[in-house]
Parts: sequence; structure tokens; C-alpha cells
Amino acid sequence: AMGGRPLMALNIVCFPEEEGKYHLLDMILQGGADKVAEAGALLAGGHSVNDKEPKYGLAVVGLVDPNKVIYNNTPEEGDALILTKPLGVGIVSTALKGEIAEEKVVNEAIFWMTKLNKISKELLELNIHSLTDVTGFGLIGHLSEMILLSGKELGVEISIIDIPMINGVYNYINAGMVSGGAMKNKKIYSCLTEKKTTLTFEQEIILYDPQTSGGLLISIDPRDAEEAIKLLKQQGFSKSKIIGEVKELTDKNNSRKIQIK
Repeated sequence: AMGGRPLMALNIVCFPEEEGKYHLLDMILQGGADKVAEAGALLAGGHSVNDKEPKYGLAVVGLVDPNKVIYNNTPEEGDALILTKPLGVGIVSTALKGEIAEEKVVNEAIFWMTKLNKISKELLELNIHSLTDVTGFGLIGHLSEMILLSGKELGVEISIIDIPMINGVYNYINAGMVSGGAMKNKKIYSCLTEKKTTLTFEQEIILYDPQTSGGLLISIDPRDAEEAIKLLKQQGFSKSKIIGEVKELTDKNNSRKIQIK
């Protein structure tokens, strides 16, 4: 999410020493190796720890031109905001645990979770001012970080009808399949939002849904926005959409910097 290129990775894995479960570890490590190779990096080994609770991650070394680093807190007034993947992974994961998730919905969630946030050289050459990935704090949380840490008097306006979502997530929200993380995010970040239209609970809570391997949130010169969408769709980010814009904050005393229309 900063324009870097990965070179090498090390596995970090915690897994229980139990007979009959090692095939699961094999699958986890193979999945990690496949994605490292897809990213163009070398998997150089790793470290394992006996732990009753499975955990897996990668320590990555890469390169980035210091003059071309893209930060997560440098949006500019007038920028268009693009989201590259649909929201709803946390909802689907909760529905899966609740044993009500449909196979086609789970498969869509898995597709997006396993799709690398690898963007083309052509896209990086556009006037991208700020870039971050949407993960555990949900869309509103990471959007808040982008705006609040910019050091500028900026706000954003996003359109609820333009937010891409995994098909079927509203049904799971209606069934109570909302994670504690989503509710916690809402409690923390809702004070920064102002609703310009009536939102249902389903429409609102999806904005706070924690994402695993969520999409990129791109703040880009509006003149390059449509070209960015075109390039993203060529790379398989079929649900990429312009979801809003960065605006000057007219009321400097208003803490609600994110307007939802």
C-alpha cells in the first residue's frame, strides 16, 4: 500500500503438535508460498512455534524508491476516493462460524481475501496522493486515519450507494451475523461521521466491518480516477468503484469529518 516491491519473505507460524493436523499446516504453508511467489518474492524459510492456537504470518523485506513512497495520510482537496475490493468479509466470516453462510457467498469472500493488493506500474504512475489498505478498523476507521493525520483542514463525502459489497451480506446482518469488531469500530469512529441521508443498520454497519485482506483505499487526482478504475478492472479488481471525494472542511469546529450521503 506504499508502492513498494517485495523481495524476500520468512514464514512465522504457530501450530499445535498434534497428530492428524499436520496436513492443515501443509495447506497453510503452501498457500503462503503460492502468494509469495505470485507477488514476485522469494520465500527463504521461517520459524515455527508449538502453540495450541494456530497463527500464521510473513515477515517481508522489500524495496521502495524513497522519492515515490505513497503515504496513508496525504490526501489532497478535490481527490476522488476509490475502493478496490468489496466490503463484507467480516460479516461472511461471522456467518460461516454461525453455520448459515452460503457456499457461493463464501467463495466470493475467499476470492477477494486471496487476491493480492498488487497494482500495476501504470496505475502507480498516475497522480495517487494517498493510499492505504482497509483491514481491521473497517472503511470508516482507515478513512478517518487518512483524513485526521493529514494535518490539513479536510473532510470527505462518500456515497452509500457506491460502496461495493459482497453479494448477500445484508441478509447475514439481518440474521445477527455482525462481529464484535464491527460494533467496536462503530463505537469508536461513528463520532467522526455525519449522515446526510437515512441509513439502515445494514448500510451503516458494513462501513465498520473489519476486513481480512481488504481492498486498497486510493485518494487520487480526479482527472485520473476513471483511468485508475479502468486499469484496476484490467487487473481483476472488478468491483472497484469511486466511492466519494475529499473536500475542504468548511466548518473547522465540526469534528464530523466524514459525510455519508
